[in-house]
Amino acid sequence: MPPAGLLAIIALGMVLAYVIPQRIKERSDYALVRTEDRFSAEMRVVKTAAERVERPADRPSSDSGEVPLLVTGAARASIAKLGADQMSRPSGPIDRAATAAQRQLVAMRKDRAAVVAERKARARRRARVALGVTALTLTAWVLVALGAAHVAVGAGATALLAGVMVQGARAASAQRRADARIAMVAREVSAAATATQALRKVTRERAAGRDAQPSDVETQAIRVVTSADLKPLEVPAPAVAQAPAASSAPAAEESAAWSPREMPAPSYTLKPEVRQAQARPLADEDIAAASYRPAEAPAASATDEPAATTTTSLEQILARRTSRSA
Repeated sequence: MPPAGLLAIIALGMVLAYVIPQRIKERSDYALVRTEDRFSAEMRVVKTAAERVERPADRPSSDSGEVPLLVTGAARASIAKLGADQMSRPSGPIDRAATAAQRQLVAMRKDRAAVVAERKARARRRARVALGVTALTLTAWVLVALGAAHVAVGAGATALLAGVMVQGARAASAQRRADARIAMVAREVSAAATATQALRKVTRERAAGRDAQPSDVETQAIRVVTSADLKPLEVPAPAVAQAPAASSAPAAEESAAWSPREMPAPSYTLKPEVRQAQARPLADEDIAAASYRPAEAPAASATDEPAATTTTSLEQILARRTSRSA
């Protein structure tokens, strides 16, 4: 068998043994893994070759602003340009939480509007009933005063009016308690919606490879002050009559009975003053005198005399030793 045929058989065997099983395994993995699982919300892109797509921050969108990871380059940029209206993009946990919080907030506002409208209708019905019972009570007491009806009729009408008033007060109290509970829940839902939106922006920035931190203003969910909140502050404050200030001068009896005492002077004021000694500033003469001493001549004369005396005595000693040895 020629070598070319043998090499072809070996290559075909390697393809059948390694390449085809690997491709089958990859396809099975792709079929089992969803696009949502292939994306990680905490992933940070270090470098991309595709065109960077800047998204306006104020654009309302329910997508996560992310592009599937199975495409790169120009295809990735073209898919990102399509937007959320043409395709469904994968969303992470933060995006789902933000969307759910926004939906809860919108639903709560709608329910609140419906509840307020229903309460207004009930209040109008209670007002009409109370007005009718009041008119009936007045009519009953007028008939009792004219003698056309018994006193029990007036008492029954009065009891009916009292019952209507008590029921109205109970309904108003129940509404206030319900409003307090709803306000607490609405505050929590609003805070959750604001915080998730802030985290969503941070996640989007981090996924694009930019460092971002949550804003304190957004995460704290500070309520915006409107003109309705400032209306109570526009009412002028009632003028408070100021009481006359008490006189700080002492009474005549106290000033006459009290006399100031002379206190001894502190001990540090009796000590003599110590003048601070200051060093005399150095002059050029001082530096010259320290560097160069012009007293070489007297010093030389003084050193010559002892040297001569020493030499003479040494010669005498040597002469005596020479004479003795001779």
